[in-house]
Amino acid sequence: MVKIILPAGWTEGRRAEFDGTEGLLPDVIRQFAADNPAYRHRLLGPNDQPLTYVNICVNDELIPRYLRDSTVVQPDNTITVIAPMAGG
Repeated sequence: MVKIILPAGWTEGRRAEFDGTEGLLPDVIRQFAADNPAYRHRLLGPNDQPLTYVNICVNDELIPRYLRDSTVVQPDNTITVIAPMAGG
């Protein structure tokens, strides 16, 4: 089973680790958002596409935006979502 880890700031002290499905990374993110609608607005835009400014790692490897559509998530993979940060 795929493990999905969300930023602790998103979960407000609740569970930060979830089970997900295997498949293409955008599909995995969309399915996770459908199964956990409280996080949909943090992961998907109005067109149901994963937000590009949210960083995503698969097995501790940051997936560049241009590779996300072709990245395949395997059953034993871990997806870590990194919240966007702004600063100066």
